Amino acid sequence: MSGSASNYVRAGDLQLHVQDWGTRGNPPLIFLHGLASTSHMFDLIAPAFATNYHVLAADQRGHGLSDKPDNGYDFETIAGDLDGLLDSLGFSRRDIVLAGHSWGAYTTLYYAATRPQRIAKAILLDGGIRVHQDRFPTWEEAEKGMAPPRNINMSVDDIKRRIRERWLGDAFRPELEPLALSIYDLSDPLHVHAHLSFDNHMQIARHLWAFRPPDYYARVRCPVLIVNAVAPGTTVDPQLRKYADQAQQQLKQAEVIWMRDTIHDIPWHRPSELVEVMDRFLQLPG
Repeated sequence: MSGSASNYVRAGDLQLHVQDWGTRGNPPLIFLHGLASTSHMFDLIAPAFATNYHVLAADQRGHGLSDKPDNGYDFETIAGDLDGLLDSLGFSRRDIVLAGHSWGAYTTLYYAATRPQRIAKAILLDGGIRVHQDRFPTWEEAEKGMAPPRNINMSVDDIKRRIRERWLGDAFRPELEPLALSIYDLSDPLHVHAHLSFDNHMQIARHLWAFRPPDYYARVRCPVLIVNAVAPGTTVDPQLRKYADQAQQQLKQAEVIWMRDTIHDIPWHRPSELVEVMDRFLQLPG
């Protein structure tokens, strides 16, 4: 699907599915996908960095082809999974570049704040700065607003239609369909369901709702790139601009990019532009 090597790596008590684009010996660049996604979110951009970095992306706990325990979906445990993965891969003494999308951006911020000695640069892709409690003041509200659709008795064809019409919309291209299908268990083509269970999804949602990014900015030492999507036909959300301004003011070194006319899944919709933005940031002195 992506030209990567597909492996399974032990990370503590977990077995994680990892995509590896090489090149061994280069500085590590680790991608973290978002909630209910998989490592295939980065298939279209990861190869562009393989010349200068050892590029990897894992299906995080509960997702994709990785192990799916019933607990451990708080940020510290997820960060511990990354510790275990890095150690297993021999990166325990290497500074890494960490790039996260959506929920993965929040994990990236948390990791950069709590393990500053391990991070050379951090990249937050359309996530990591919004305070969800501002939108949902109570968990009862968030529990409804952040719940995923329940895919009951849906066939592969039903899911493909949902991907085209309700998920990607005008951004749909045929090459994106297999990437989007990676989030689903297709073993029974008449009863398709997400790899991430509803209960585990809601555990992550609860911790994401409770997470307040400004509480972590002062502890981040590395340069941070923040890339925000601006949906087609819209202007910059004033509330998101406030979050971005706050991050830029409180982080020691931060750059904010507004990528216009793109959907939330920037790595799929605007891969070339995103690679250009990231590459420019990665070439800057640390």
